[in-house]
Formats: sequence, C-alpha cells, structure tokens
Amino acid sequence: MESQKNIAANYSVAIEVAKPIKNVFNAITHDVAKWWPEDFEGESAKLNDEFVFKSGDSHYSKNKVVEFVPNAKVVWLVTDSIRKTDNFDWTGTKFIFELSPKGGNTLLNFTYDGFILENEYDRLAAICDLVIKEMLYNFITDGKVK
Repeated sequence: MESQKNIAANYSVAIEVAKPIKNVFNAITHDVAKWWPEDFEGESAKLNDEFVFKSGDSHYSKNKVVEFVPNAKVVWLVTDSIRKTDNFDWTGTKFIFELSPKGGNTLLNFTYDGFILENEYDRLAAICDLVIKEMLYNFITDGKVK
C-alpha cells in the first residue's frame, strides 16, 4: 500500500440561523458535546481552554481555543492528533467559527484550515457539511438553543 501524504486544505461552509448571535455563539462554545459527532472532554468556552475529541481508540485530537472574540469569532487549534487506522496527523489545523448578523438572523461561517491526506478533500467537505449544516444547525434550530 502506497503511503499518502498530507496536503494543506481549506474548506468553508456557512449556515444562517434564526437565532441571536449570542445564542449561536454559546452553542458553539458551551454545548460542543451536544452537537459534535465525537466524544468531547474538556472546556471550549474561553481563550486558552483545552479539550479533546475522541472516537474510540482509533481517532484522537487535542485542541486549544487560540482566538476568542465574544459573539463574533472562536478559533480552535489542533495541538496533537492521530488517526490510528492510517497514522494521519492533522496537528496545526484550525477550526474557525465566525458569526455576523444578517437581518434578525445569525450567519455562521465555519472554515477548516489545515491538513488532509491528499485524496480526502471530498471526505473533508462531506464531514464539514454534516457537522455544520446538519448537526450544529439542527441543534441550534430544534428548540434546545434559546
């Protein structure tokens, strides 16, 4: 089996939700475990908070909040990672959440800025779309976020 190489990748997806910015920002920073598809341990509610995402024993990433502008922007930096099935490491990747008002709604732009295996761009897009357009959107709009 030929070894894949890591390449830089950038993918953005946006959603508009009929909730105030404060509520959307709080869902992103305080309720991660309720909408992120992996197990979540730690805190992500202020600058320098650290947390871990895990999927069983095969997927792990340690993350840190490196930028925090209340009700406007939060950036998570992957500080350590491994996907044991193929030894993929995406350390250094940033997950960027930017919020802005749009009428009475909130526009959320999410950007994955980091690394993928060279053949995984379509997979990256599908995962980002699932997490933001479905999981986060549904969590925010299903009545649990006031």
